[in-house]
Amino acid sequence: MKRACCYMPPVILLLCITLTACDWMPGKPVKPEVDRGNPESVHDFSALWKTNCQGCHGASGRWGPARPLNDPLYQALVTDDWLRSTIANGVEGTLMPPHAQQNGGWMTDQQIDVIVTGMRSRWRTSPPAYAAASPAIIDFKSGSGDLHRGQQTFNTYCSSCHGHDGVGGSAGSPIDGSFLALASDQMLRATIVCGRPDLGMPDWQGNLNGVRIPEQSGLAPLTDGQIDDLMAWLTSHRQEFPGQPYPSTGNNQPGYRSSGSKD
Repeated sequence: MKRACCYMPPVILLLCITLTACDWMPGKPVKPEVDRGNPESVHDFSALWKTNCQGCHGASGRWGPARPLNDPLYQALVTDDWLRSTIANGVEGTLMPPHAQQNGGWMTDQQIDVIVTGMRSRWRTSPPAYAAASPAIIDFKSGSGDLHRGQQTFNTYCSSCHGHDGVGGSAGSPIDGSFLALASDQMLRATIVCGRPDLGMPDWQGNLNGVRIPEQSGLAPLTDGQIDDLMAWLTSHRQEFPGQPYPSTGNNQPGYRSSGSKD
């Protein structure tokens, strides 16, 4: 007695394998994989921070050109939702880009949560005792300050480092047009309130890492009104087209040669 033939055409066999193999075929990834170079697979805070954040905010949240994020006072004054929104949407008019995929970035919502959770677990340490009384640095109303009072407040509180009227100081000019073109109102206010502890700038109380600096001796902490005035005076120096004023006759510096000149 002959056994019945069980021959199955190759096409049918491949179809059966495909249907019984969890819808997977070679070359068809079913999940993000690191070894395939898929950035969505990364969920380690250190790796995400290094790729997306440290270029501006520093390797450990400080010593970058942008705001230090490992500052306990700053961490006490911002919310998780605000951090997520800023990472996802960026800050318009500045170099802070949107990182969320739906906004043209590379990060998933889950990865943004990893960044926020990582910052909180590492850098949300005990803030100064006066943190609860600190002026707001998010969700504040701008544009209510007085320019004249702001100039007076600047020269009283800030000129020892930034120079009289913001010119000639050792810490650089905060009214420089190029600087103001890159600095949002929120960044300016956060800097006034929290200082820049990584660069030696005190907070609104005149303290640097919890210690009163000599330049602020005898001065009361800045009030909300004084900060509004400072903001008004600083932002009044923004220019429509910031940059170096170039001579109308062209560059006459030694060694310069225009493209049309001859040897």
